[in-house]
Amino acid sequence: MAKKKRRVPDVLWRLFHNRARTLFETIKSLIPPPQTSAADCRCNGRGCLSCGGANSTAFILTPTDPPEYRKLLNHCFVVLDENAPALSVFQPQHRRSQFEIVRTTIEMMMSEHPTSSNLILHDYYKTSCPSSISALDLLTSEAWCLLLKRVGDVLMVYILRNFSIFLPLPQNKLHQVAGFPISDLCLTSSKRTACSAGSGKRKTTDEMWSTSMKHLCSRLRITKEESPKETLTSGGDSCISKGSHSLAAGQVSSNHCLSSNRKRKRPNSWQRRRKRQLLATHEAHSLNPCRNSTEIGEPPSTLPHKIHTVGWCSCCLVFCNPLKDIDEVIISRNAMLYKLENCSTVFPRKHILNSLKHNSSGANNLFNEIFGSCGVTINGQISPCVHTIKCCCTRATCLYHSLIRMLEVLIRKSQCCRHLRLLEKHCPIPSLDEVLERVSFEDYQGNQSTVNPGAKDPKHSDELMGDSFSSETRERSEAQHSKIRPSVCYSLKKQVVSFIWAVCRNIVPPDLLGIPSNWRILTKNISRLIQMRRYEKFSFNHCLHKVKISRFPLLSGMFKDCGGIGALDVVKHKVLHCWIFWFFSYLVVPLVQANFYVTETEHENQEVLYYRKSIWNQVKAEGRASLNDQQFLELDVPSVSKILRNRAFGFSRARFRPKKNGLRILENLKAPSRIRVKLASQFSDLKKAYPMGKVKYEYFRSVNCALRDLHAVLKGAQVKEPVKLGSSVFNYNDVYNKLVPFLMNIKNGSATIPDAYIIVSDVAKAFDTINQDKLLTVMESIVSDEEYALEKSFQVVCTKRSLWVNQNLTLAHDNIIPSNAFRPLHHVFVKQERGRNVKKGELTFYLNEHIKRNVLLMDTKFYLQCLGIPQGSVISSLLCSFYYGYLENNLIFPFLEKLCKSGNGCEDELVEHMPKYLLLRLIDDFLFISTSRLQASSFFCRLRRGFHEFNCYMNEEKFGLNFDMNHLLGLRSNRLYAGDDGISFLRWSGLFVNCCTLEIQADYTRYLSMHLSSTQTVIWKGRPVRELKSKLCRYLRPKCHPIFFDSNINSAAVVRLNIYQAFLLCAMKFHCYISDLARIARLSTKSYFDVLETSLRHMKKRIKHIKKFTSEIPPIIEVEMGEIEWLGLIAYIRVLMRKQSRYRELLPLLKSKLMAVRYPESLSPALKYATDDIHSSTLWKIRY
Repeated sequence: MAKKKRRVPDVLWRLFHNRARTLFETIKSLIPPPQTSAADCRCNGRGCLSCGGANSTAFILTPTDPPEYRKLLNHCFVVLDENAPALSVFQPQHRRSQFEIVRTTIEMMMSEHPTSSNLILHDYYKTSCPSSISALDLLTSEAWCLLLKRVGDVLMVYILRNFSIFLPLPQNKLHQVAGFPISDLCLTSSKRTACSAGSGKRKTTDEMWSTSMKHLCSRLRITKEESPKETLTSGGDSCISKGSHSLAAGQVSSNHCLSSNRKRKRPNSWQRRRKRQLLATHEAHSLNPCRNSTEIGEPPSTLPHKIHTVGWCSCCLVFCNPLKDIDEVIISRNAMLYKLENCSTVFPRKHILNSLKHNSSGANNLFNEIFGSCGVTINGQISPCVHTIKCCCTRATCLYHSLIRMLEVLIRKSQCCRHLRLLEKHCPIPSLDEVLERVSFEDYQGNQSTVNPGAKDPKHSDELMGDSFSSETRERSEAQHSKIRPSVCYSLKKQVVSFIWAVCRNIVPPDLLGIPSNWRILTKNISRLIQMRRYEKFSFNHCLHKVKISRFPLLSGMFKDCGGIGALDVVKHKVLHCWIFWFFSYLVVPLVQANFYVTETEHENQEVLYYRKSIWNQVKAEGRASLNDQQFLELDVPSVSKILRNRAFGFSRARFRPKKNGLRILENLKAPSRIRVKLASQFSDLKKAYPMGKVKYEYFRSVNCALRDLHAVLKGAQVKEPVKLGSSVFNYNDVYNKLVPFLMNIKNGSATIPDAYIIVSDVAKAFDTINQDKLLTVMESIVSDEEYALEKSFQVVCTKRSLWVNQNLTLAHDNIIPSNAFRPLHHVFVKQERGRNVKKGELTFYLNEHIKRNVLLMDTKFYLQCLGIPQGSVISSLLCSFYYGYLENNLIFPFLEKLCKSGNGCEDELVEHMPKYLLLRLIDDFLFISTSRLQASSFFCRLRRGFHEFNCYMNEEKFGLNFDMNHLLGLRSNRLYAGDDGISFLRWSGLFVNCCTLEIQADYTRYLSMHLSSTQTVIWKGRPVRELKSKLCRYLRPKCHPIFFDSNINSAAVVRLNIYQAFLLCAMKFHCYISDLARIARLSTKSYFDVLETSLRHMKKRIKHIKKFTSEIPPIIEVEMGEIEWLGLIAYIRVLMRKQSRYRELLPLLKSKLMAVRYPESLSPALKYATDDIHSSTLWKIRY
């Protein structure tokens, strides 16, 4: 059986296609056929590449070759330069070493092309730096030396000179060491692709409009070159026949041009149908020009472009010209997010309806704004209409003049709308009872994370409110009613929709809203816009969903009695599309922007909340008052200018985001900033210097951009000196690498674990309470070198739609490969440019400015942060980790060692000199495990006292212990969780730590306080099946980590339980996604089945890759592929059975697939334990 050809990585395939091949395949293609017999060859009959013929590949790769050599041949990809000469001479003799050949080849290339951008030349300059790994080092490894002995000097030199070489890296990544850098090539390729994209796609409605109207207008126009006699005697009939011929010819020509670049010459079926429909329409309707029955002859004098017509009026030619092209297929929702402007009118201050007068001139301007410039010059007055009542009429006038009159009404009503009365009616300020109801519901949801064993979930929301609402809640809420709680004072989404529709009914003429049945459709589409989650996109198709021309009498009755433009339905569709697009983009969205503050929240995940502007102003005022009371100092403009004058970066903009019990400050440190050159006190001089509307600004770099060098240095210190980070962990990989050795030590070869005492704690306001002076002292020992050499590298990332080039800045001696294990995207690392040398003084200056002089702009006021560090900068997490790492190294670890040495904390140790405690900290979240109860209790007491020198104190409500302490009987904790099976867990950083066995499971309690659909972002555009497959794989990916499946940590039953629970959550998210998607499109049952099968294959693939996880102790994976598929099918069937009305056709397919698996006939105890739903009680309480 032939060996399967290795797949080319996606990055190389996008750029080079079939030109990218493995090194082994390339060498085989370069070997010429044997010219001499084996006896006449220089090998004297022993056999070599020159005389081997068909067996020549056996001399390149043998069964006894080392793994590194085999990996080089099969996993290294090369691409031949397009301008490379052919290999003229092939001699497999080997005379020099690989090092000499590489160095000589580089020097020859440098002498021939000194300015070449070949990476092999760039890396050669760094050989003087012993700590830097250059191409010379990578290309002279033992594997390359062995390859040289097999292929000879000539072929090796040819490969080095003419090929781009991509060496294999862990996790299926590549590193380019020779050739033109693809980071430059992919930018050029992406531009070229963007220019030529879409040439073979089906025409959109806009394109069909422009094509049809172009030909139609050409038949309606009579130029001077045509014979006047023919025109007058025929009465326009000759024009019609000529136009019919041109339309047919033009349509054929259009189809021919569309398919000229394709292999298929015949038009597509939809094009042929469109052509037949157009021809049939024009044959059925005689296209008599719209004219007055008493006037034939001279055209109107106002017609542009010197068009000569017979009896045409200007309103007809309005629709002869192409209307506005709707390029924005996405209705932008960004305009209504985070807008603070207080408006006295129904629309924002700069809205077009506020600037127009309700007369014919204003209506004409609004018409052009909605439908685009139509080429008709009205000169401030509407041209007189010459239509008769029987021709092209709606309500005794033409469509154009009907629209103009309606737009006049729209302008007048929008400027006198009493929107505040409507706002108070439809979105009233929540009463005390409504506030109490929402507070009690939130409190109940919060208590779900600490459900007691055996607690039952109420079946109805009424029972929920009745049971959870108590007099204690009422008294507490009434006491807090004077202080607004942001999480409960928002307007409901149905109230917002009701207000928007009320305003639309009040200002928009009824004919522009259609018949009453169309009102319900528009209301539903508005509701869909309002209910969109934070990152979902509202497309133009959502606006048009179920909207039909027949529901608009203004359009459905147009051009019924005559030919002309009404012969094409494209005109009607275009008019409707332009109006609906403007209605949603420039009427509905500005309404929300002017009357509501729209923001996401922490407790609602991806959902957005709508606050009335008056209520949000009160919330914001209370938040601002707390800023002055806590760690911020208000600044005036001169003080801000003085701070910014001495540095290269500016300030950050901040906003409030509601959370469950208050507000959180979010700073945008990624965006550049600007400030006026003139101060407010000198505004009169500014008017003289600059005209009105032109104000001079000074621009500053963003904070994160200025901190890039410092970030590279701190990342290098993280790799070089991990001991300074204390017990810090940054991801599950770090947790796994520290947890597994500890568990193996305390087990000491036994299958059971001794009694373990666990403490979980969280630093209260970790970022906001850091002592700034202490932090600067700590960082002096981190940034200690006088100078740092930085290096710039480029990383080419392949996504589904394009190639991205990410720029990375690292220390010169560091490895350019970032630690992003289990990341599925295909990467190619390109080390291309030398960096620069950064002095210690520059780094400390930027650090001091960032910490001590952090300026933020909140609305129109500036603040200086006096305590803590800003969240959101590129170095925030590193600063926090180094700060608390210093605390641990100087206070906590000596304290724990002292307990061990005293003998009191070591009396139950199993091995004398083995460490029997483990301390982990993810930023500010501590996890402590000890085999000594006394040591654990002493450490707990030390944490409760806090660390005054570092201003570090623990959050009393976030302590968690798996043992009792007599003096802490009243301690309330949301970290301890007990399921319906009675097993207790401690929650820590998204993990469940078993209080008895220390086994690890995923923490799903965060989903209990919300509907599962609020955690999703539905992709409406593109290919829904492909997007859904990608979403399901993304849901499974975080749970496919060795910390859940390694037998060193978990028993066989818990490993299978983790797989089963991952599929349960995936099935629930699958249902939520399908439910949202079904509003617009419905997929076939086969598509659903393919999606679920893809998720099963993905889980099996990820678990296979876990075995390759690099760590000191390799993971032990003892689960079979058949078990994974069986568990996944069981989970999907049980979840979808609860929604079986939607999946009547899918469930039989899943059950038949389960029967086909036939595994296992008799369930093992581990599988029985995993599929017993009492162990997954947390997931079954999730609302989906």
